[in-house]
Amino acid sequence: MLNKAIKDVLKYRDYIYYNVIVNLKIKVSNTILGYFWWLLEPLLHMAIYTLIIVAILNKGDRLFPLHVFCGLLSWKWFNSTLTYSSSCLKANSGILNQVYIPKFILPLQEMIGNLFRFLFGFVLIFVMMFIYRIAPTIHMFELVLVVVVNGIFILSFSLIIMHVGVYIHDTKNLLSHFNRVWWYLSPGIYSLTVIPEKYRWLYWLNPNTAIFESYRNIIIRGSSPYYIHLFIWTIVFIIILFFGLKLLYRHDRNYTKII
Repeated sequence: MLNKAIKDVLKYRDYIYYNVIVNLKIKVSNTILGYFWWLLEPLLHMAIYTLIIVAILNKGDRLFPLHVFCGLLSWKWFNSTLTYSSSCLKANSGILNQVYIPKFILPLQEMIGNLFRFLFGFVLIFVMMFIYRIAPTIHMFELVLVVVVNGIFILSFSLIIMHVGVYIHDTKNLLSHFNRVWWYLSPGIYSLTVIPEKYRWLYWLNPNTAIFESYRNIIIRGSSPYYIHLFIWTIVFIIILFFGLKLLYRHDRNYTKII
């Protein structure tokens, strides 16, 4: 199944490239700030969380904004791609009814487009590192591994959500509420140290914990990511990815009849 998907990616690589570039341009056309709009949402959320936690509740430390932004940037990539995937087949029904496209291509191209936005967010991370006088270390090269695991995580869940979205019309609305709860159950605006130690293991059952904390280890703490946790979750993500691809290929010809 993975071999077939790789062959389809190579076959439709020009289509993927064209759509990624076009979508990137469309989303910043006729805007004053251009590509900086991609940073606006996580930046505003960071400011709000900092105001509430640090200024009002007098919690957190001086690195709290950077701590939160590391989580928000990853979450933005995840949430945007899943939200698109939940309704992408219906949104592209006009094209899909005219030409054949392997359905997993749609969330894949959105994940790649959002990856560029995610990487653009590192401009602000480097600025914040300069402000807080955090010197980059050799561990910065390990970001590549975490980003790859992050991407596999997003794509694997997106395939499942895309399939569900065809049959359940309220998937997009349900997903928005589910993801909001998932965000607050992830260590995005707080550290694992505030969680009682006897309950802390539960948080490691959340893939976002390994991903968020790995980014923070590299960027803030100057140390290696959580390799063991990332390795375990990568195996899980690949299994989900394989299942999602199998599901999409099995129902491939039926989707256009339903949408």
